[in-house]
Amino acid sequence: MIRYSNLSFSLLFLILTLFFTLPALAEEDEHGSGPSSEDVMLGERLFYGLIDGKFESRACADCHNTVEIDTFNWNPNAWEIGHKYKEKSMEEFQNAVLNPGSKTMSVMHETFNLDESDVKMIKLFLDDFEEQGLATRKPIINKIFLFLLLGVVLTWILLDIFFLKRVKRRYILGIVFLVALGWQIKLLYEAGTALGRQESYEPDQPIKFSHVVHVADNQIDCQYCHTTVDHSKSAGIPEVNICWNCHSLVREGTYSGRHQINKVIEAYESGTPIEWIRIHNLQDHVFFSHAQHVTVAGIECATCHGPIETMNRVRQVSDLSMGWCINCHRDTEVQFFDNAFYARYEELHQRVKSGEIERVTAELIGGTECSKCHY
Repeated sequence: MIRYSNLSFSLLFLILTLFFTLPALAEEDEHGSGPSSEDVMLGERLFYGLIDGKFESRACADCHNTVEIDTFNWNPNAWEIGHKYKEKSMEEFQNAVLNPGSKTMSVMHETFNLDESDVKMIKLFLDDFEEQGLATRKPIINKIFLFLLLGVVLTWILLDIFFLKRVKRRYILGIVFLVALGWQIKLLYEAGTALGRQESYEPDQPIKFSHVVHVADNQIDCQYCHTTVDHSKSAGIPEVNICWNCHSLVREGTYSGRHQINKVIEAYESGTPIEWIRIHNLQDHVFFSHAQHVTVAGIECATCHGPIETMNRVRQVSDLSMGWCINCHRDTEVQFFDNAFYARYEELHQRVKSGEIERVTAELIGGTECSKCHY
């Protein structure tokens, strides 16, 4: 009876093992055993141009960065390429590398001396790289380190004054103490006032949209894309159909090739909105209306947003602090005359006519009152 039970258990275990392992074996036969670490390493060396004779000028990594960078790069990074071709066939990837349809890519790729086996190794590396992601830069902690160092100095001075008493000239300790304490207060003040502000904020967008190309080169008016700026609180983030008005015909960029514009085409054809990243963000308790400033006050976009036409990647040039806004309201002359909006300000019209004041600023019409922005 015991032997029969053991035999039954063994057969059951064998059946269950076959049930779970056969599909895996079948899948392995269908897709292969996967790339070896040697193949991935060879693809990495090819991507970085570390094998002689494969590139006459620039290698792949010279244009497609593998590390997060602060500078603007027209070319897609290595992760973007790996992500795009992850689920595509080797033939499609080889065709894109060896026979690119884009003029921009053709100029550079014609210097490649890669064969199909080389391209296969590069794709294996990019497939693996797509799972790892871009290498991130370590954060800069200079100010934190300085703050802690000053804390150590202050602690040592206090210990010496009350316990150690090694420094005979006490006035030296007093001078160092005041300087170190002053620096600490300055660092705390700067960190405190920077909370909620993002001056110089310059994130990568899902599509590399250049205002240099669209505004400076092609002379496209701001309101063509930002359609609600003259009548709404928000300037409006362009919808993909606005991009499609031009890119239904324009399929290749002068600097970006087809990779970025293909994202617009895919978004339009799939009906998926482009997830643009908002750059200029105000605190939740602050009210700001673009219509009031653009239509009524006649403020130019560059007054707040800086020289947008010179930016390949938009950045925030002002801190958008309350002090910055108030100073603007005190200094900026409003379009007071021949403007129906200001017709009801009869007292100010009389003061101008009498010569009491020469111009009307935003401050004179309530631009510095708390309730104008906070309510």
